[in-house]
Formats: sequence, structure tokens, C-alpha cells
Amino acid sequence: MKGIYFGILSLFLFGTGEVIAQKVAPPKIIINVRGISKFHDLKELQGMTKGQLIPLYKERVKILYNIFPYIGVTPKPGVSFADLGIPASKENSAALDEEIINRSQFIDKNEAFLNAILPYSDTANIINAILFYEEVLKLLSSSQL
Repeated sequence: MKGIYFGILSLFLFGTGEVIAQKVAPPKIIINVRGISKFHDLKELQGMTKGQLIPLYKERVKILYNIFPYIGVTPKPGVSFADLGIPASKENSAALDEEIINRSQFIDKNEAFLNAILPYSDTANIINAILFYEEVLKLLSSSQL
């Protein structure tokens, strides 16, 4: 009886090892940024305080900085190398990994700058910039580029 259990266990472990060995690395995602959940109009934004506008402004800047480098490749989020026909080579993967690190550092430093400077900005300028950024994001989401 022990022999049967041992045989079944061995087959299970052997089969599991084959499945694990066949796993493929997950595809590299080119753009992994979600869009904004709500677009605003001028009247809405004019009814907000500068303290409410600044986070909206920074969120839109961050999204755009994450998308802009890839517009020539694809404006859609969640696209992988395979989706675009780009070979998933070590060189391409390393280049994307390096770019992600560099972009992340840039966005962090830009946010620190915005935290220091935006409180001194004119509220009307912040509102106009938010409206402009949202129009760009609408264009990107409708793939009109």
C-alpha cells in the first residue's frame, strides 16, 4: 500500500515539476499607468481652493510624464512587448527596466519641485493647466493621435 501512495506522490511531484518548469516569464508592460477617474470643467475647478487644485495638477502631470515617452510606441496602458511585436530580449528588457527607474526618479524629483513651487502659483494658471492636461488625456484615451 505504501508503494501505491509513493507512486502516486511521485507522479504528482513529477507532473508539478513539469508545469513549473514550463512557466514563462510574465510579459514586460510598456505603460502601466491608469488614467484619471474624473475630468473637470472650468466651473468645477473655479469652485475649488488652491489646496484642492494642487493634487489634481500633480496627478495629471505624473500621468502625462508616464505616458509621453511612449506615445510613439502606443498610447494604450497595459501593452506588452509581445503585443507590439517587440522581441522580449535581455537587452530590450534591461532598457525598459532602466527607463522605468529613471522615469520614477524624475517624477519623484519633479513632484518635490512642484510641492515647493505650486503654492506660489496663480490659481487661474493651475486651473488652465489642469484643463489643458485633461484635454490631452482625453485625446490619448480616444487614440486620436
